Amino acid sequence: MQELFPRRMPSRLALALTLTFALALSVGATSADATRLAVAVPFHVSQIRSKLIPGLRRWKDEAFFPCKEFPAVGREASLVLVYAGHSDQDLIGDDLTVKQALEDLATELEPVSARCFPGGLHLMRTEVPIEATHPADAPCSIFQAMLQRLRESSAYDHVFQMETDVLPVRNYWLDALLDEASVNTGCKRFWQLGSMSHCQPLQDNLDQRFDMHINGNSLWCLRDPGLWNYMDRVKSFYPAGDHSAVSGCGTSRFGEAGMDHSLYRFRRDPSNWEYIKKIWHKFQYTQLVLNKCEDSYSIAELRTEHPETFLVHSKAPFLPEDILMARDLVTQIFSRWPQSAEQHRLASMLTTNRWSKDQLAAYLCESEEHIRMIQNKNPSPTCQQLCDTSPHLFPQYDTVCELSVLKKRWLNWEPDKAYVWTTDLHSGPMACNVPVLNDAGA
Repeated sequence: MQELFPRRMPSRLALALTLTFALALSVGATSADATRLAVAVPFHVSQIRSKLIPGLRRWKDEAFFPCKEFPAVGREASLVLVYAGHSDQDLIGDDLTVKQALEDLATELEPVSARCFPGGLHLMRTEVPIEATHPADAPCSIFQAMLQRLRESSAYDHVFQMETDVLPVRNYWLDALLDEASVNTGCKRFWQLGSMSHCQPLQDNLDQRFDMHINGNSLWCLRDPGLWNYMDRVKSFYPAGDHSAVSGCGTSRFGEAGMDHSLYRFRRDPSNWEYIKKIWHKFQYTQLVLNKCEDSYSIAELRTEHPETFLVHSKAPFLPEDILMARDLVTQIFSRWPQSAEQHRLASMLTTNRWSKDQLAAYLCESEEHIRMIQNKNPSPTCQQLCDTSPHLFPQYDTVCELSVLKKRWLNWEPDKAYVWTTDLHSGPMACNVPVLNDAGA
């Protein structure tokens, strides 16, 4: 493992990367009760400029600063960047290597490291198996290797996996992680502490599948052999197959690619009941980190609604605005989650045609899918509202905006009269109501 940022830097020259062939690190706190936490950030070369650097730069802002002060005695954190590649060979752009980019980032993060990460800033290299060809295989195999190597190093008792799309929403989040780790000596409380999905259920039909898996961006305890026995059981239960070339990386069911899914479904399988009832409590839910899937969120609103949340996992902050707009409209109008190809096609139409959000909405409202909804007497409220406010956007106005047409006919029929709906609560003739109707202006 390479050390990007030594714990005590005598000069800027110390930023030079030094290769260490053993993972065992002298991290200061060595007593049995000491808390030694690694914040592990796995990343791909394509994410360095788009996610890794912007995300870690956010930590310099006092509103998102990791810690309040230098950790107390017996509490120590390290930052471990996890990369599957050759940092001194892989290029970012034309002439900048991954190693050079990370050295620059280490310099930039010096105020953060000096105050919050006395264990240093390190680079761990992993490899992706050549057979890992499915989309979730690479991150899953990297996660497995990262967890195993951190355990074998004996340098840490806990690790928080913090993918590049996990961002702080308030400061002192590292203190909160250390607080949880410090009361979990020997993994007596949990093996995994993380979040279930707190997002709209349309994506992968979360509610219909009763999917309460704990996202992998969690606090993991490394010092209980029981966890590794559990991991081995999961790998055997979900071997490699058509769904994944890596054992333990998914279940072959819809929407369940990745090790966090297989870890959860193993616990839910009736055949594992006798074993699971003994260790179910080792997997605990928390709101310290919140899994928002791919949903957009407001930091201010989230702070109010979730006062215990410090970190949020969501792809939305890194997605283009046109993708988010297309996705929102499809979910609003059709009550379903759009596939990736559909999102990009609609986003391209927004850009190419220079459409506004309302113009794209009108296009979707006139689609065959929505026409079928109208025929089934289930028109989208979003489309009906747009028919009322922007009828000029609809070439097929009479078909798509049938309710709006009827509204206009109704309003234009005897416009100077009031229309009253009556319900007789007496047995007398209708003529008995005439005085009341006249008073109402009918």
